[in-house]
Formats: sequence, C-alpha cells, structure tokens
Amino acid sequence: MQSSDFSQRSRVIMMGIALVMGAFLVIVAPILIQATLSGLMEEIATLLPEQPGMRMPTILLPIWFFIFRGLAVLAGVTLLVTAGEIRKGRSWSWPLCLTCLSIPALTGVFISLPYLVQFGKPAPAALVLVLSLIAYFWVLLLKIEDRVTKVARVVTFALLGIVPAHVIVLVNHGIKELIVRPEHPLFSDPMTTIYGFETPLNFFVFLFCVAAIPLLAAGKEADWWLGLIAGVTAVIANYPTHFIRMQTSDFFVGGTLGLLLVISLVYPGFRRRIGVFSEQDRTAA
Repeated sequence: MQSSDFSQRSRVIMMGIALVMGAFLVIVAPILIQATLSGLMEEIATLLPEQPGMRMPTILLPIWFFIFRGLAVLAGVTLLVTAGEIRKGRSWSWPLCLTCLSIPALTGVFISLPYLVQFGKPAPAALVLVLSLIAYFWVLLLKIEDRVTKVARVVTFALLGIVPAHVIVLVNHGIKELIVRPEHPLFSDPMTTIYGFETPLNFFVFLFCVAAIPLLAAGKEADWWLGLIAGVTAVIANYPTHFIRMQTSDFFVGGTLGLLLVISLVYPGFRRRIGVFSEQDRTAA
C-alpha cells in the first residue's frame, strides 16, 4: 500500500487489528479448533459400530484440521511480527494483512461445517471464522476510496474468499469418495470417476484464489489473471460433475460461484475500480 492510500488513523486501526487477531489466532484459535475436532471424533466414534463408512472421516478430517490450524497460527504469528510495518504503511503490508486474515476465515468454513452437520449448532471454531471475517472486511474497507470502488472491492474479494472456502469442502469429499469407491481398484462408475476430474482442479482453484488475494490487493494486473483462471477452472470442474452426478447441489453451487468470480473480474467497471488496468487500458477507458 501507499501511505497516501490510508489515513494515519486507518494505519493505527490496522495495526490494532493485526495485534488483536494475531494474538487470538496464536493463543485462542488452536484451542477452539481442537475442541471442535475432539467433539467431532467423539461423536463419530459412537457411530462407527453401526456406520463403518464413517471411518474415513476419522482419517481425513484430523489431517485437514491440523493443516488449517497450523496455517491459522502461522497467519497469527505473521500479523504479530509485521504489525509495526503495517503501522508504517509499507507497500506490502496491506496485501499481507488481508491474506493472513483471509486464511482462517475461509478454512474456518471447512472446520465448522462438519460440526454443524453433526450437532446442529455452531462449532467452537466458528468464532475463528466470524472474527477473521469481520477483521478481513474491516481491513479491506480502510483504504481511502469512493463508495463504488469499495463495493467493487468487497464483491471481488468476498468471492475470492467464498470460492476457496466452498471448493476445499468438495476436495475433501472427492478424496473420500475416490478412496472408498465400491469398484476399487477399478474406475468403472462414471459417478465416482468424475471425482478424479474435479478434485485436483478444485484444489488448484483453492490455491489460486488464496494466492490472488494479496496479489490483486497490490493492484498487479498479471495477478488478476490468477483469479480469472481460478474462476474459469471452478466452472469447468464443478458444472460437469454436477450434471453427471445429479445428487446434490454442492457442485452446481461451486460452478456458479466460479462463474460469479469470473463476472466480477471481467466486468470493466469493477476491473477499473480495483486498479488492475494497465496505464494503456486506463487511458483507453
């Protein structure tokens, strides 16, 4: 960021958010995530005698939880270490701060959803999701911009968070279904084989969206393409999967979110507002 993009007060607020959220992610979030996982595993353990198919979640869920907890703590440490630089208005600090807040927000969906499904109430780790989300949009809106630009930025950056939050759930489901497929070791059922198509593509969509957040925040046009590629890939991965399976709407939602991300990025008004036009493009516009 440029110092002129943020008021003195905004930089102080951003530093405060970094310190508070950093401490929360390092100290409190790991406890909440572990409580969520432990509650899930205890519930699943009671179901295993009658539902042997639940054994696979006991393997996959802890792996994802431990990875995402590690990312949350890393994000917290980064916020604490760089809080002073955020206060100074370093050019890289705003994109980095947004990234650190986005990671626990978007992974928090995956962490909280299984608990909500099993118990019908919010998971302890839902607090990580909610606070990170509030902090993410707060920091996003601190930049000195007109109202239309703020709307364009909120829509685009919200989709860059929602898309990976949704598709990583599909990745986990795809991995599970490929491992437990009834025709193992064959791939004779198209409704199962399609997971081998969508799962790696959705995983790359997740990575590309996460990477696009700091790069797009820095106003780099080359990295606008990263978000566009992620959106198009989400469409290609999820719509065919939906129409082959036709069992739930999850993949249709994934494809539609990807399509909305593409629209938000290619719409000239939004693209110009979030600052990814080249100088030649700006002159032509």
